[in-house]
Amino acid sequence: MALEVHFAGAYGEVVRVVDDISLGGLRISGPIPAVAGEKVDLALRLPHLSSDVKVTGTVVWVEPSAAGDHATVGIRFEDLDPANHVMLSHIFRRGLPE
Repeated sequence: MALEVHFAGAYGEVVRVVDDISLGGLRISGPIPAVAGEKVDLALRLPHLSSDVKVTGTVVWVEPSAAGDHATVGIRFEDLDPANHVMLSHIFRRGLPE
């Protein structure tokens, strides 16, 4: 499943489509100058909802590209509230509603 994610950290905001996401966190790639341990704000865009699902996360690892202008970043969710946990769990098992 691919979801649009808005990533906001100390260096600004990046919008990316991610396909490696779970209830524990996600992996995102792009021009992201994040550092391990940094707190980030995420907004998950789900097409069937009128507003984004907002989540705080912690960068747990950063893998810079060879050129140094992009990175792949692993983020652990920190505050996934119970309602969003249930909703995302259902979506990850069954897919997005049509």
